[in-house]
Amino acid sequence: MKPLSERKVPCIRIPVHQYDAPVHDSSSEPPCALRALHPATTLGDVDRRDPHDFFEQLTAVSRRLRSVAAQAYSTFEVGSAQAKFLRHIGRNSRISQADLARATETAPTLTGRALETLIERGWIRRKRSEEDRRQYALELTASGQRARERVEAVREGLISRLATVLDDRDVEDFERIAKKILAAFEPPSDPRSGE
Repeated sequence: MKPLSERKVPCIRIPVHQYDAPVHDSSSEPPCALRALHPATTLGDVDRRDPHDFFEQLTAVSRRLRSVAAQAYSTFEVGSAQAKFLRHIGRNSRISQADLARATETAPTLTGRALETLIERGWIRRKRSEEDRRQYALELTASGQRARERVEAVREGLISRLATVLDDRDVEDFERIAKKILAAFEPPSDPRSGE
């Protein structure tokens, strides 16, 4: 589909002949005002922003933010998923691996691989759960807490950088748009969860 700047709103054609007499020169477009006034005009006839362009811009913003975050975390050899886990475990100590995967919406296999690296580095400790001896509870070690603080500092830097380019109206517009998109793509509730 053509970019918005190259697209033209289709004009509504007025009959060339009325009582066998030309009404207007068919080689020229009717005035733009007739587009909106003609009773056959629909929303489809009015030029709107291309939803494909919007989708591409939205995904480009998401990719750029993930890329900038990944680059910043890589300075101390932490991946984005690991950073997310350090932050979440720091706020929710003694969480199980399964609960961590659900809470962060991360595939269980990716959760397991990322946690293994964090455990090998000595940043996370895995202990038997006192509530359910079949499960393990995850908690940060002292060095894991320091790594989490670095992750939080990087995140704060990204948030500050973002805040400098957006004014209050931009943020309000984004919040309104984000709520609509999130509501439109909300996953169906799990019938087993009772929701």
